[in-house]
Amino acid sequence: MKHNIVIIALICMLFMSSCAQNGQQTSNTGSDLPEGTPVSGQIAPEIMPLPSPETTPVPTPEPTPEPPKTAVLMSAGDCVLHKLFQDSAYIPEEGRYDFYSIFSPIEKYLAESDVSIISFESAATNNRKDYTGYPLFNCPPEIFDTFKAVGFDIVNNSNNHQLDRKLTGMFETRDNIKSRGLDVLGVYDGEEQRYLVKEVNGIRIGIMAYTYSCNMNELALTEEQRYKHLALIDRERIQKELADMEENVDVSVVCMHWGVEYRQQPTEEQKQLARDMISWGADVILGSHPHVVEPSEMIEHNGEQKYVIYSMGNFVSNQRRGASGYPLTNKERAEDSMLVKVVFEKNSETGKTIIKEVTHIPTWLWRYNENGIYRFRIIPVPYKDFYQDNEYSDDVLSEAYQSYDRTMSLVKDYRHEEP
Repeated sequence: MKHNIVIIALICMLFMSSCAQNGQQTSNTGSDLPEGTPVSGQIAPEIMPLPSPETTPVPTPEPTPEPPKTAVLMSAGDCVLHKLFQDSAYIPEEGRYDFYSIFSPIEKYLAESDVSIISFESAATNNRKDYTGYPLFNCPPEIFDTFKAVGFDIVNNSNNHQLDRKLTGMFETRDNIKSRGLDVLGVYDGEEQRYLVKEVNGIRIGIMAYTYSCNMNELALTEEQRYKHLALIDRERIQKELADMEENVDVSVVCMHWGVEYRQQPTEEQKQLARDMISWGADVILGSHPHVVEPSEMIEHNGEQKYVIYSMGNFVSNQRRGASGYPLTNKERAEDSMLVKVVFEKNSETGKTIIKEVTHIPTWLWRYNENGIYRFRIIPVPYKDFYQDNEYSDDVLSEAYQSYDRTMSLVKDYRHEEP
């Protein structure tokens, strides 16, 4: 038995030795190079490259277009300062005039504007003993403090009453306007540029003014003085000056003192001149003088819409029911006026400027008696039934809303719509 165990053990040992030698031979045949061959001389196994991941191209973002720029112009009608109107603002115990309460209701509307204009039909000198009403107006210069306080920027003094205190009074009036930080239209030394340029948000607004006459007072001046100091309506001159202004602005505004008093329609001559001025470059024409509201219209020129209002009416005056003098009939029409709001829009890429919208805010001038003294107050009426807070009596609001209806029957708001 022991002998058999020994034989089995020897056989197992021989078998294990054979397996070890076979493993050594397999290891040696892993390379045909002699032992000690440098690694650099060996042939590396072939490595298949991994496929590159597909790349999705990233689109270049489109540049964000710059939004259009806007500027807001507002204009009021005529200030015709009768003596009763002046006296309503007098504070005897202080020896001064304060017109603010008359104009204060429009302040919040003017706050929406970038540039605002009011037509001033009077002289305003410093002689405290020389204030008069119709027919030769001269008003306390405190009126300009109120214009500034409520938000006006420009006083248009080109009208038939600008020489009511002759040439010296006209220049004194201009100085009083400028001393309040306001600009003036229609009064010139003779050498300066005859239009204003106001730049708002990159939009250059050019503004000029003309009048049909100065109630013949201009005949007391020499021809040279009339040419240098006034802006009388002259087609050839308007065309030339409009062309000059057009070279330096994006939009052109022309204030025109023209038309027939108390007539609610423009003449054919006015309508033709308006179209001519538009062909010469005018974008907006703001009319005054008739003392009543006249129609507005949009006129297409070279595919663009231009705006004309032939008369904005009396912003303040004492021409009204219950007062003597003109107008002899339909006196209520002389109580009506408005604020005109024009929004300009400039395309930031093309540089083109258009009229984006026009809004008319009717106003009615309320006159009332307070302790035996007549007082005045402008009541703006943006829309019917606007007042809901008992600020005014029903009788007053009834008159204001009737005034609104009269005005809006003649004018029309506008808004540009993209095609």
